[in-house]
Amino acid sequence: MFGKLSVSTVIVVVLAMLPPAQADSDWPLEMDVGWQEAVLSVTNAAQWQAQLEDVAGWTAVYSGPVDRKQLNAWGLGNGVSAEAIVLQNSGESQGLVRLVQFSGAEQVQIRSSAQSWDTGGFLSLLLRSRGVDKNFADARRHQWTGYNDPVTLYLGPERRLRNVVLRGPDGINFGVYERVVPGLPGWPNLKKLSRPFNSMQIVKDRDATVAFYENVLGFVSMSIGNSPAAQADANNFGLPANLVTSTPLRSAIMHPVGGESGRVEFVEWDGLEGRDLSERALAPNLGILTLRFPVSDAVARAAGIVARGGRLMTKPTTVTMPPYGDVSLFSVTTPDGVFLEFFEPL
Repeated sequence: MFGKLSVSTVIVVVLAMLPPAQADSDWPLEMDVGWQEAVLSVTNAAQWQAQLEDVAGWTAVYSGPVDRKQLNAWGLGNGVSAEAIVLQNSGESQGLVRLVQFSGAEQVQIRSSAQSWDTGGFLSLLLRSRGVDKNFADARRHQWTGYNDPVTLYLGPERRLRNVVLRGPDGINFGVYERVVPGLPGWPNLKKLSRPFNSMQIVKDRDATVAFYENVLGFVSMSIGNSPAAQADANNFGLPANLVTSTPLRSAIMHPVGGESGRVEFVEWDGLEGRDLSERALAPNLGILTLRFPVSDAVARAAGIVARGGRLMTKPTTVTMPPYGDVSLFSVTTPDGVFLEFFEPL
């Protein structure tokens, strides 16, 4: 993998190449739909940038310091600082990935050595591909691994996927999906890997999680599943073959309005018990830290969530968040221990 270097060493080259985003940025945002970006806490942002440029084909749109007010919102003291690099899939304004490298803080991996049935934190970000085996080979050059080598998922007579869950450094995973049957229309900017369009969590109670997202956050259910695999075979989650057909996968896919991008997905393994890592799922710990949703009225959205029984981790506060400029940001804790952030451009 790679070791931890000082922030000044790993960020300085990118800072010289990229202009800082301004507070009055006009970055295009869709309000009140899916999440706009995922925040990843990493040991070495420059190394991550280089590897994701190679494996995914993403490019940097911003590099610079994390606003002090943002660090305060994460509950971090003045002795902690951070630098960020924001990556996009060229041609896409949604599905950004923000790499955050903290300095002056003790950290553990949120999902350290985790199996796919361990609960807590985010298991993975989901990406589309037109050549999973090539993506896997590219990732292997950087010593990434998987829960299994690429596998074919037979989801019906007319639906077949090729998939691998890439396991990178810092406990961060990417689920890569190639549509084999039927083919994948559209997605003109998909060169190596697409923008992240979905995220996955392993949860203790799928139904309780769905109820929270529906009743408190106001999301809609797009898919509910309760079935084990149809045949014993190698699988993308790395389950033993003799358990695949007898272990129901209780899943759900949800979205604020039912769209394609910015989804959230949950999996509960009925009958499998693992570790609960939810207490680690907070800054500055390493891993997929949070998802950020653009909203048209942060104060009203936060008040509505509280009125419906939700709990805010941070009330609406103004922070500078390049490339979007100044935003009103608040965060919400979920029953599974993760937190989500919602922001309104100002």
